[in-house]
Amino acid sequence: MSEGQESNIAVSFHNIHSIITRGMKVSLKNAQGIIQNGFQDERNREGFFNYIQALTSILHAHHLMEDNVAFPYFRAKLPDAPFDDLTFWHHKMSELLDEINLAADKCKKDEDLETELKKLENALSRLYEGWPFHIQPETDEFINKADALVPVKEQRRLVRVFAEYSQKLAVPPYLTVPFMLYNLPEAHREVFSKGMPAEVIKNLVPVVWKEQWASMKPFFLA
Repeated sequence: MSEGQESNIAVSFHNIHSIITRGMKVSLKNAQGIIQNGFQDERNREGFFNYIQALTSILHAHHLMEDNVAFPYFRAKLPDAPFDDLTFWHHKMSELLDEINLAADKCKKDEDLETELKKLENALSRLYEGWPFHIQPETDEFINKADALVPVKEQRRLVRVFAEYSQKLAVPPYLTVPFMLYNLPEAHREVFSKGMPAEVIKNLVPVVWKEQWASMKPFFLA
């Protein structure tokens, strides 16, 4: 992809939506498998709950960025866009994220594991089922129109602002950064990573943080 695509708002949003979509799908599929067959081993258990934690943190951070930074910027440019409706659905999804995190925390403590796994699977299912109905109007009414409204130089600035805001809230970074990178195909990953400090990509992820996120590797793309 070109530098223009790298700095394009639509491409940036498409990438994070792809990361989140795959994260939901993988989380739901594995939750269903665990309910049927149990955890493969302790490493699988650790990786699954780390993956869930990263997903919910990234999705929550992304929605806060939209509500507090992106939507206010674009309201004057797109007065007819359904920003209030989109924010409403962010709040509804936040409630599901709370359900997911509560169930996951209880599972990790072995508190009524079978029941809590089913609650976790149910909340993930509702989140995944509702997700396309949220991102489609967002894409049609806001994201796909941004390119015609915002000059390339300003898009570059905004992409950096959006990314920096989200990444500060998506914690812990030793889980969320690998989650974002390795839920993208390699070609898109290369572009996405250019918005991150070189130290993160060349040292923190592959060296310093490696053991902390390694349990999630079976859930990632190669």
